[in-house]
Amino acid sequence: MDKRTVVIVGITGSIGTQALEVIQKINGFQVIAGTYHSNQKLAEQIANKFKIDKMIRTSEGYDEIISQIEKLRPDITIVAIPGFASLPITLKAIENSNRVLLASKEALVCGGWLVKNALKNSSTELLPVDSEHSALMQLLEDGTEKILLTCSGGALRDWNIDGLHDAKPTDVLRHPVWNMGHKITVDSATMVNKGFEVLEAYELFNIDVSKIEVLLHKEGLIHAGVFLKDGTMKLHMGFPDMKVPIAYALTYPKRDYSKMEWPDLSLVNLSFYPVDAKRYPAFFLAYEIAKDYAKRTAYNAADEVAVESFLSGKIKFTDINKVIERVLEKIDGTPRDLSDLTQLDKLARRLALEVIECL
Repeated sequence: MDKRTVVIVGITGSIGTQALEVIQKINGFQVIAGTYHSNQKLAEQIANKFKIDKMIRTSEGYDEIISQIEKLRPDITIVAIPGFASLPITLKAIENSNRVLLASKEALVCGGWLVKNALKNSSTELLPVDSEHSALMQLLEDGTEKILLTCSGGALRDWNIDGLHDAKPTDVLRHPVWNMGHKITVDSATMVNKGFEVLEAYELFNIDVSKIEVLLHKEGLIHAGVFLKDGTMKLHMGFPDMKVPIAYALTYPKRDYSKMEWPDLSLVNLSFYPVDAKRYPAFFLAYEIAKDYAKRTAYNAADEVAVESFLSGKIKFTDINKVIERVLEKIDGTPRDLSDLTQLDKLARRLALEVIECL
């Protein structure tokens, strides 16, 4: 049987390298191309190990990978890069692949209706790689009244709120549960990342945001849950390991990945806490802007600029929320297509830089 061809957009990142580990362990897949941002040494090592002919450096622009997806027409495209650029790549992958594994939150956050329209006009499957959304995909059934997403609370979850202003990048990048890239780790600490996930769930599963509950869960064992109309609750439980949802999305509806490791239930204590609005103000903005694609695009763009500025020492951790709020106040309109969203993205980034200059 021929192997299914795979293109990994973001092959040197956390999701990309773990996808390679999964592909090594299960049969039936061949990586034929990948993209990397700046880690050329690792890209070369991967290319040699997996015999990949086409490795594309995306720091010089994304036109080449879009062109290659169209040319190669892989069975599976894994989109695992941060940022607005994931949207046009996802749209092109839907046109040219049988299955798209989406690990980039921004594609649905900014252009959810464009992605869903593209899916309606194709036979392509879109499967989430996020642990929470993978869990929901396995749990949802008729009679679901509302859903639960869990969160870790990030590296600063136990800090005194008055001390958050003084948090350094080294403090924020010490995630208590997951090992991820810098951007998403900062987003975990502000819970903007969970705001993105609320918007993703809204788009993926057509569940109104008023029916999406988020609770802080420090143990990291429960990834999501559903509340059924007869009073039943179903929770998805497992160790925090991104290779599991990656493998499930690759092999769906089968489970060909073997890990054979489960939590010892006799030692498990599960705790859940409400999300503190004072500690995580940027998270709650996602609920306010859920029906507004212009502000959702600005939410993402302002966050990207603010996080980059925080990591480079230009602003304080607590300024990230200020930047997002002030940019959202200046954005309105109804985007009609990808071009409109692209212009909104650029505008929001420019506004974010102006806000940062005034802080």
